[in-house]
Amino acid sequence: MSHETLQTLMERKDHLEASIEQHGMVLKANNIGLYEPLVDSDGHPRHDIDVYAVRKARHSIICLQNDRKALLATIEKEMALLFKQGQNTVSSSVPDQQTPPPMEVDDGGEANVTKRDKPLEPFVLVERVEPGQLADRMGIAIQDKILQIGTLSALNFKTLNQIQTMIHNARGGKLLFVVRKANTGKDVTIEMDLSAEGTRMGFFLKPLKG
Repeated sequence: MSHETLQTLMERKDHLEASIEQHGMVLKANNIGLYEPLVDSDGHPRHDIDVYAVRKARHSIICLQNDRKALLATIEKEMALLFKQGQNTVSSSVPDQQTPPPMEVDDGGEANVTKRDKPLEPFVLVERVEPGQLADRMGIAIQDKILQIGTLSALNFKTLNQIQTMIHNARGGKLLFVVRKANTGKDVTIEMDLSAEGTRMGFFLKPLKG
């Protein structure tokens, strides 16, 4: 697996999402979603919508969404492999550098770092949190520092696009965050539930310079 191959997969994902959005415009134009009935109370086709166009758009969206789900699973798997390969390369070229330590969660929800020479380090800072959105509901606050998002850490983080991709790929499931709280200085693990459709993280991050 190469970065070029991953980029090709990401481009394919973007194409699928653009197609989904295009078909979604048909539903929007008819003021209807994926699951509302296409017949009236008497069982006759509704006259306020283009039934044929809506049915066709719905079918296309469902097929494309299934394709995207399978593609996202592939992307997530390959990203994890790339990350592992990167760790192996670093380990072989720099003998004294170690991979991020595993996280253990105690009863209070705090993340305990197994004692190693190289603990997790923060790589992004929370600049703003939207009230009521997922990050706010899960206790993330301004000035908190992020140490890990899924397979992302200070070791392999380069741009904020990686975080956006990681969150996007976790849609429909859960994503683990390790956060250093600004008010206590303690590291906590937070499991973000992204299974609900339309869930927004609702935070703004700023890279921390090493």
